[in-house]
Amino acid sequence: MWYLQLDTLAILAAFCLGIALFRLCTKNTKNQLLLWLLPVVEGLILLYISERLAVFYGLYILLGVLCTKILFRFPKKWLFALFSLGSLVPFFLSRSESFGFSLPFLFVSIGIAYQMLKMIDGFYYVYFTQEAVDPLIFVNFMLFLPVFTAGPIFRYREFADVCRKPVAMNGEELTRDCKRLILGMFKKVVLSAIGVRMLQALLKTQLHWYTSIAIVLLCYMTLYFDLSGYSDIAVAFGRVAGFAVPENFKSPWKAPSFTQFWRCWHASLSNWIREHIFILLHKKKLNRWASAALCLLTMVVMSLWHGFCWAYFFAGLYNGLLLAAENLLHLTTVNKRKTKKSVFFLRCFGVNALFALNTLVFLMPPEQVLSVLQGFFAR
Repeated sequence: MWYLQLDTLAILAAFCLGIALFRLCTKNTKNQLLLWLLPVVEGLILLYISERLAVFYGLYILLGVLCTKILFRFPKKWLFALFSLGSLVPFFLSRSESFGFSLPFLFVSIGIAYQMLKMIDGFYYVYFTQEAVDPLIFVNFMLFLPVFTAGPIFRYREFADVCRKPVAMNGEELTRDCKRLILGMFKKVVLSAIGVRMLQALLKTQLHWYTSIAIVLLCYMTLYFDLSGYSDIAVAFGRVAGFAVPENFKSPWKAPSFTQFWRCWHASLSNWIREHIFILLHKKKLNRWASAALCLLTMVVMSLWHGFCWAYFFAGLYNGLLLAAENLLHLTTVNKRKTKKSVFFLRCFGVNALFALNTLVFLMPPEQVLSVLQGFFAR
């Protein structure tokens, strides 16, 4: 992640401040000129980071623009499927080692996990709205640096709306964004690092039920500080540049159901999965059991997006079963006003506690996960 590399962090900060100054000096009267300048500057920054990275994304985005034009002219279902599958190829090539073999790949594809979702969203937009994407906005959409490697995930329609109506810049807004940036850096550089150190120390002790509880809680908090820290940095940089970046974390500990939890935890990814997979397939008017199976499928896909390994698969299966059971039992929504405070609190606690078990697989190898789980039954 380049937010933690001093040179690229400085370049990104200068890039966003440069956009803000341009907007202030021109009073947003030359927005079209800015849309032409941004890809040039972003391309040069990628070239500085890695020539192979710049070449890869230059080709990837140009092919994407071409495919959107073809799909607009010939809105065929098989073309939509073909282009969407084609956009996944670099993602699978970059993770071929997960399947036990390594394929030669001439390019560097940092951020491809996020970029392929944006590419598919562009195809999705053209196919289902039957409207053409603006090639210039699409290039900016794909190259926008604050969310390039770690999200949050913009949708094309959201990004196009922001391009037409950028965030107004003033002293109050800049102060708020700087505070958000500092908070994000503090979460990632300080709190997340402290969490990892404490976790390593706890794992060296003899495991009991209370140490296992402490480890699960620590994993939850460490992962939250890590991911939400990146999101805070991206949102802050994006708003300085005039782009209202979607929020990724919306107080997930206040969610009384798993359905609501996934609208608050890594929200842009959850929303992407729900819109592009769940809702699309759910239009078939599925029964309760089929809907539950679809919940299971979407959670498995969401987990495997993080990496192709058995640990992530079982994490997706675990989350999917919880979400499916909640759907079958009609427990997806809770009216806070009509629910006793004690019951609402217990539901929030239960949802977050069950999710916290899943965070173990993201911060430790499978054998340690099993040891921690066994610790719950140790005397």
